[in-house]
Amino acid sequence: MTLASAPSATESCNSFIPPSFDINKVEIISDRPDCATFVFTDEDHTLGNALHYVLMKNPKVDFSGYSIPHPSDNRMNLRIQTKTNITAQESLLQGLTDIKDISRHILDTFNNALD
Repeated sequence: MTLASAPSATESCNSFIPPSFDINKVEIISDRPDCATFVFTDEDHTLGNALHYVLMKNPKVDFSGYSIPHPSDNRMNLRIQTKTNITAQESLLQGLTDIKDISRHILDTFNNALD
C-alpha cells in the first residue's frame, strides 16, 4: 500500500481507537502495517516515555521510539515497528491498554494502603 492509497488518519484511527477518544488527537503516517509513526497532539514526554516503555516490553514489538520535535510544538511523534504477526496500530492499542492496567493497579494499591 502506498501512502497515497492509505486510509486517511481519521479512517485509520476509527478502526482501532475507542469511541471516547478524540480521533483528531492522533495522526497516522504509514505505508506498511508493521511500521508506523503516530503523531499525538497535545501530548508530551509523560505519555511518550510510558508508551515507549510498555511497547518495548512487548515481545512482538521490534522497535519503539518517541520524540518531541520542538519544545514549543505541542506534538509528540511515536514510531513503532513490529514483527509480521501484529500491526503497529494493534501494538499501540495494546500499549495504551497496558498503561491503563498499570495505572489502575497503582491506584488500587495506593487506595488499599490508605485503608
